[in-house]
Amino acid sequence: MYSLILKDYLMLKRMILLITCVIAFFHILQNPPTLAISMAGIFFISSVGSFEDRSNSHIMLNSLPLNRKNIISSKYVGALIFGVFAVMMSVIFQAVFYFVFHIYDHPFPEVKHLFIGMLCILLFTSIYFPILYKFGEKYTRIVTMFLVIAIIAFGQIMMYLLKDQVLEIQQFLSQFTVNQLIFAGGLIIAIIYLVSWFCTIKIYEAKDF
Repeated sequence: MYSLILKDYLMLKRMILLITCVIAFFHILQNPPTLAISMAGIFFISSVGSFEDRSNSHIMLNSLPLNRKNIISSKYVGALIFGVFAVMMSVIFQAVFYFVFHIYDHPFPEVKHLFIGMLCILLFTSIYFPILYKFGEKYTRIVTMFLVIAIIAFGQIMMYLLKDQVLEIQQFLSQFTVNQLIFAGGLIIAIIYLVSWFCTIKIYEAKDF
């Protein structure tokens, strides 16, 4: 699996350099690190899928004596590793801009902001890879766009249906601290990530190349 992960990073080394510059740019604009980490993750994950599909490398991989489970697992483990990389870059850039350019009030970002950024990467990965390996890169953008629209529409509908219960919901959430809510969200996304991992393996094992 190590060689498969390394392959993705070597193929996208220029993209990783560009993404690093994007993270720096977000920090120059003093945007929250959550946004920088999230956008970096979206760029990287979508680039992995696009490059592999355009180059038909999956055909070459499946001609080798490789376990399909390991091929998919390398994508999910690689996404985790990149998430850690993006978090580290965010910490480094904020520290540099604090000590050198004095454009931040604190030398390091808050842990909860880094954690939320990491969760955004995991959530995007959980959605993107099953769609990619089910429909292919050609239709993934369309399906993802409709999925995002559906999520937004669902959120608007729920807000309308629950508008009379806003105070009750606020009172319920006020029982918990921000850290507790973030932890609960993290646990839910972790479960979604593992389910997505398992489902993508099943989808990939059923494909004909």
